[in-house]
Amino acid sequence: MPRVALLDNTVQIDRQKYKMRRDRIDALLEGFDFTVATSICLLEFKATLIQECITIHNKLHAVGHYTPVVDKLTESAHRQARLRGHIVRNLINVYAPSSFTISEQHDRRLAEKARLALERVIPRLYKWFTDKSVDAILKDDVQCTRALEPPRKKKVAFDVNLPICRRRKNKFCHIEEFVRKHGPFILGKLSAYLDQLPSDAAPQLRAARALFRDVMSDPNIELSHTQCRRAGDCLIALEGMEHSTHALSSNPAEWEPICTMLSRQFVRVDFPAEKTI
Repeated sequence: MPRVALLDNTVQIDRQKYKMRRDRIDALLEGFDFTVATSICLLEFKATLIQECITIHNKLHAVGHYTPVVDKLTESAHRQARLRGHIVRNLINVYAPSSFTISEQHDRRLAEKARLALERVIPRLYKWFTDKSVDAILKDDVQCTRALEPPRKKKVAFDVNLPICRRRKNKFCHIEEFVRKHGPFILGKLSAYLDQLPSDAAPQLRAARALFRDVMSDPNIELSHTQCRRAGDCLIALEGMEHSTHALSSNPAEWEPICTMLSRQFVRVDFPAEKTI
Protein backbone atom coordinates (compact mmCIF):
# COMPACT_ATOMS: atom_id res chain seq x y z
CA MET A 1 0.00 0.00 0.00
CA PRO A 2 1.42 3.46 -0.88
CA ARG A 3 2.49 5.65 2.01
CA VAL A 4 0.74 9.01 1.67
CA ALA A 5 1.71 11.92 3.90
CA LEU A 6 -0.83 14.61 4.83
CA LEU A 7 1.00 17.83 5.75
CA ASP A 8 -0.49 20.31 8.17
CA ASN A 9 0.06 24.07 8.27
CA THR A 10 2.93 23.93 10.79
CA VAL A 11 4.94 21.75 8.43
CA GLN A 12 4.23 23.96 5.42
CA ILE A 13 5.34 27.06 7.32
CA ASP A 14 8.47 25.38 8.68
CA ARG A 15 9.49 24.51 5.13
CA GLN A 16 9.60 28.25 4.43
CA LYS A 17 11.34 29.40 7.61
CA TYR A 18 14.95 28.41 6.95
CA LYS A 19 17.04 25.78 5.26
CA MET A 20 17.73 23.56 8.27
CA ARG A 21 14.03 22.97 8.83
CA ARG A 22 13.28 22.51 5.15
CA ASP A 23 16.04 19.93 4.82
CA ARG A 24 14.80 18.04 7.87
CA ILE A 25 11.24 17.90 6.52
CA ASP A 26 12.40 16.96 3.03
CA ALA A 27 14.32 14.04 4.55
CA LEU A 28 11.16 12.85 6.31
CA LEU A 29 9.13 13.15 3.13
CA GLU A 30 11.54 10.90 1.25
CA GLY A 31 9.98 8.00 3.15
CA PHE A 32 6.60 8.56 1.48
CA ASP A 33 5.27 7.75 -1.97
CA PHE A 34 2.94 10.72 -2.17
CA THR A 35 2.34 14.01 -0.33
CA VAL A 36 -0.93 15.94 0.04
CA ALA A 37 -2.32 19.06 1.67
CA THR A 38 -5.90 20.35 1.81
CA SER A 39 -7.87 23.50 1.09
CA ILE A 40 -8.27 24.22 4.82
CA CYS A 41 -4.51 23.84 5.25
CA LEU A 42 -4.08 26.40 2.46
CA LEU A 43 -6.56 28.65 4.30
CA GLU A 44 -4.39 28.40 7.43
CA PHE A 45 -1.24 29.11 5.38
CA LYS A 46 -2.86 32.23 3.95
CA ALA A 47 -4.04 33.30 7.41
CA THR A 48 -0.60 32.92 8.99
CA LEU A 49 2.52 33.19 6.83
CA ILE A 50 1.01 35.05 3.88
CA GLN A 51 -1.05 37.31 6.15
CA GLU A 52 1.99 38.32 8.17
CA CYS A 53 3.89 39.10 4.95
CA ILE A 54 0.99 41.31 3.87
CA THR A 55 0.89 42.99 7.28
CA ILE A 56 4.58 43.87 7.07
CA HIS A 57 4.26 45.03 3.45
CA ASN A 58 1.29 47.29 4.09
CA LYS A 59 2.82 48.73 7.26
CA LEU A 60 6.06 49.53 5.41
CA HIS A 61 4.03 51.37 2.80
CA ALA A 62 2.00 53.30 5.38
CA VAL A 63 4.95 54.30 7.60
CA GLY A 64 7.68 54.61 4.98
CA HIS A 65 10.50 53.69 7.39
CA TYR A 66 12.10 50.27 7.78
CA THR A 67 13.57 50.05 11.28
CA PRO A 68 10.59 51.29 13.34
CA VAL A 69 8.20 49.00 11.45
CA VAL A 70 10.42 45.93 11.82
CA ASP A 71 11.18 46.66 15.48
CA LYS A 72 7.52 47.18 16.29
CA LEU A 73 6.23 44.10 14.45
CA THR A 74 8.90 41.65 15.59
CA GLU A 75 9.33 42.78 19.19
CA SER A 76 5.70 43.17 20.18
CA ALA A 77 3.71 40.74 22.29
CA HIS A 78 1.74 39.70 19.20
CA ARG A 79 1.44 35.93 18.94
CA GLN A 80 2.97 35.99 15.46
CA ALA A 81 5.98 38.16 16.40
CA ARG A 82 8.37 35.21 16.01
CA LEU A 83 6.94 34.33 12.61
CA ARG A 84 7.36 37.96 11.56
CA GLY A 85 11.00 37.70 12.61
CA HIS A 86 11.46 34.67 10.34
CA ILE A 87 9.94 36.64 7.46
CA VAL A 88 12.28 39.58 7.99
CA ARG A 89 15.39 37.42 8.36
CA ASN A 90 14.76 34.73 5.78
CA LEU A 91 12.27 35.96 3.18
CA ILE A 92 12.90 39.69 2.78
CA ASN A 93 16.73 39.66 2.95
CA VAL A 94 16.96 43.37 3.80
CA TYR A 95 19.34 44.27 6.60
CA ALA A 96 19.62 47.57 8.44
CA PRO A 97 22.36 48.99 10.65
CA SER A 98 21.52 50.17 14.14
CA SER A 99 18.46 52.39 14.29
CA PHE A 100 20.65 54.83 16.25
CA THR A 101 23.02 55.33 13.30
CA ILE A 102 20.89 54.86 10.18
CA SER A 103 19.93 58.02 8.33
CA GLU A 104 16.30 58.81 7.54
CA GLN A 105 17.02 58.62 3.81
CA HIS A 106 18.63 55.18 4.15
CA ASP A 107 15.79 53.98 6.35
CA ARG A 108 13.26 55.03 3.72
CA ARG A 109 15.23 53.27 0.97
CA LEU A 110 15.30 50.07 3.02
CA ALA A 111 11.54 50.29 3.56
CA GLU A 112 11.01 50.55 -0.18
CA LYS A 113 13.42 47.69 -0.87
CA ALA A 114 11.71 45.44 1.68
CA ARG A 115 8.26 46.34 0.40
CA LEU A 116 9.22 45.48 -3.18
CA ALA A 117 10.78 42.23 -2.02
CA LEU A 118 7.51 41.25 -0.33
CA GLU A 119 5.59 42.00 -3.51
CA ARG A 120 7.56 39.16 -5.07
CA VAL A 121 7.51 36.91 -2.00
CA ILE A 122 3.75 36.98 -1.32
CA PRO A 123 2.52 35.60 -4.68
CA ARG A 124 5.51 33.22 -4.77
CA LEU A 125 4.49 31.70 -1.42
CA TYR A 126 0.96 31.06 -2.63
CA LYS A 127 2.16 29.57 -5.90
CA TRP A 128 4.68 27.39 -4.04
CA PHE A 129 1.96 25.97 -1.83
CA THR A 130 -0.51 25.28 -4.65
CA ASP A 131 1.91 24.18 -7.38
CA LYS A 132 5.08 22.83 -5.80
CA SER A 133 4.83 22.03 -2.10
CA VAL A 134 2.96 18.70 -2.39
CA ASP A 135 1.87 16.24 -5.03
CA ALA A 136 -1.80 17.19 -4.68
CA ILE A 137 -4.06 19.69 -2.92
CA LEU A 138 -7.22 17.93 -1.71
CA LYS A 139 -9.90 20.54 -2.25
CA ASP A 140 -12.91 18.95 -3.96
CA ASP A 141 -14.84 18.08 -0.79
CA VAL A 142 -14.70 21.56 0.81
CA GLN A 143 -13.65 23.95 -1.99
CA CYS A 144 -12.78 26.69 0.51
CA THR A 145 -13.31 29.93 -1.42
CA ARG A 146 -11.00 31.97 0.81
CA ALA A 147 -8.20 29.44 0.34
CA LEU A 148 -8.53 29.29 -3.43
CA GLU A 149 -8.23 33.07 -3.88
CA PRO A 150 -4.60 34.11 -4.54
CA PRO A 151 -3.43 37.25 -2.72
CA ARG A 152 -4.01 40.35 -4.86
CA LYS A 153 -2.19 43.65 -4.78
CA LYS A 154 -4.09 46.86 -5.39
CA LYS A 155 -2.23 50.00 -6.48
CA VAL A 156 0.12 50.20 -3.50
CA ALA A 157 -1.12 47.77 -0.81
CA PHE A 158 -2.45 44.24 -0.81
CA ASP A 159 -6.18 43.71 -0.71
CA VAL A 160 -7.83 42.03 2.26
CA ASN A 161 -6.33 38.55 2.32
CA LEU A 162 -9.34 36.86 3.95
CA PRO A 163 -12.51 38.89 3.31
CA ILE A 164 -15.59 38.12 5.38
CA CYS A 165 -17.44 35.09 4.02
CA ARG A 166 -20.89 35.87 2.61
CA ARG A 167 -22.79 32.96 1.10
CA ARG A 168 -23.74 33.45 -2.56
CA LYS A 169 -21.81 36.73 -2.68
CA ASN A 170 -18.18 35.72 -2.18
CA LYS A 171 -18.50 32.31 -0.51
CA PHE A 172 -19.24 29.21 -2.60
CA CYS A 173 -17.63 26.46 -0.52
CA HIS A 174 -19.24 23.26 0.80
CA ILE A 175 -18.01 23.51 4.40
CA GLU A 176 -21.34 23.13 6.21
CA GLU A 177 -22.29 20.14 4.05
CA PHE A 178 -18.85 18.64 4.66
CA VAL A 179 -19.13 19.03 8.44
CA ARG A 180 -22.62 17.48 8.48
CA LYS A 181 -21.34 14.52 6.47
CA HIS A 182 -18.52 13.78 8.91
CA GLY A 183 -20.03 15.33 12.04
CA PRO A 184 -21.64 12.27 13.67
CA PHE A 185 -18.47 10.23 13.26
CA ILE A 186 -15.99 12.81 14.53
CA LEU A 187 -18.25 14.10 17.32
CA GLY A 188 -18.39 10.66 18.87
CA LYS A 189 -14.62 10.28 18.64
CA LEU A 190 -13.95 13.78 20.02
CA SER A 191 -16.35 13.37 22.93
CA ALA A 192 -14.94 9.98 23.92
CA TYR A 193 -11.44 11.50 23.99
CA LEU A 194 -12.28 14.84 25.64
CA ASP A 195 -14.51 13.37 28.33
CA GLN A 196 -11.45 11.59 29.76
CA LEU A 197 -9.56 14.88 30.19
CA PRO A 198 -9.82 17.80 32.62
CA SER A 199 -12.33 20.42 31.49
CA ASP A 200 -9.61 22.93 30.58
CA ALA A 201 -7.50 20.48 28.55
CA ALA A 202 -7.28 20.38 24.74
CA PRO A 203 -8.97 23.75 24.12
CA GLN A 204 -8.59 23.59 20.33
CA LEU A 205 -10.23 20.19 20.12
CA ARG A 206 -13.02 21.43 22.39
CA ALA A 207 -13.53 24.40 20.08
CA ALA A 208 -13.73 22.00 17.14
CA ARG A 209 -16.30 19.85 18.93
CA ALA A 210 -18.40 22.93 19.73
CA LEU A 211 -18.29 24.05 16.12
CA PHE A 212 -19.33 20.62 14.81
CA ARG A 213 -22.22 20.56 17.27
CA ASP A 214 -23.36 24.01 16.15
CA VAL A 215 -23.36 22.99 12.50
CA MET A 216 -25.19 19.74 13.20
CA SER A 217 -27.90 21.47 15.22
CA ASP A 218 -28.45 24.57 13.06
CA PRO A 219 -29.49 23.94 9.44
CA ASN A 220 -29.14 27.64 8.61
CA ILE A 221 -25.69 28.26 10.03
CA GLU A 222 -23.16 29.97 7.74
CA LEU A 223 -19.57 29.50 8.84
CA SER A 224 -16.96 32.20 8.39
CA HIS A 225 -13.29 31.53 7.73
CA THR A 226 -12.61 32.49 11.36
CA GLN A 227 -14.93 29.75 12.58
CA CYS A 228 -13.42 27.22 10.18
CA ARG A 229 -9.97 28.01 11.55
CA ARG A 230 -11.15 27.19 15.08
CA ALA A 231 -11.60 23.63 13.92
CA GLY A 232 -8.69 23.83 11.50
CA ASP A 233 -6.74 20.72 12.50
CA CYS A 234 -9.83 18.51 12.59
CA LEU A 235 -11.04 19.85 9.25
CA ILE A 236 -7.64 19.32 7.64
CA ALA A 237 -7.54 15.78 8.96
CA LEU A 238 -11.09 15.00 7.80
CA GLU A 239 -10.42 16.54 4.39
CA GLY A 240 -7.37 14.33 3.98
CA MET A 241 -8.63 11.24 5.78
CA GLU A 242 -9.60 9.15 2.75
CA HIS A 243 -6.44 9.98 0.82
CA SER A 244 -3.63 9.60 3.38
CA THR A 245 -2.01 6.97 5.55
CA HIS A 246 0.05 9.33 7.75
CA ALA A 247 -0.19 12.90 9.03
CA LEU A 248 2.85 15.11 9.66
CA SER A 249 2.75 17.97 12.15
CA SER A 250 4.91 19.68 14.74
CA ASN A 251 1.79 20.02 16.92
CA PRO A 252 1.32 16.67 18.68
CA ALA A 253 -1.19 18.01 21.22
CA GLU A 254 -3.93 18.08 18.60
CA TRP A 255 -2.67 15.87 15.82
CA GLU A 256 -1.73 12.78 17.82
CA PRO A 257 -5.24 12.24 19.22
CA ILE A 258 -6.82 13.22 15.88
CA CYS A 259 -4.76 10.58 14.09
CA THR A 260 -5.75 7.99 16.69
CA MET A 261 -9.43 8.87 16.15
CA LEU A 262 -9.07 8.54 12.39
CA SER A 263 -6.85 5.45 12.45
CA ARG A 264 -3.97 7.23 10.77
CA GLN A 265 -0.30 7.17 11.77
CA PHE A 266 1.03 10.35 13.29
CA VAL A 267 4.54 11.55 12.45
CA ARG A 268 5.83 14.25 14.75
CA VAL A 269 8.03 16.75 12.97
CA ASP A 270 10.78 18.06 15.21
CA PHE A 271 14.23 19.48 14.65
CA PRO A 272 16.87 17.65 16.72
CA ALA A 273 19.73 19.77 15.34
CA GLU A 274 18.20 22.91 16.86
CA LYS A 275 18.32 21.38 20.35
CA THR A 276 22.11 21.50 20.26
CA ILE A 277 22.23 25.21 19.46
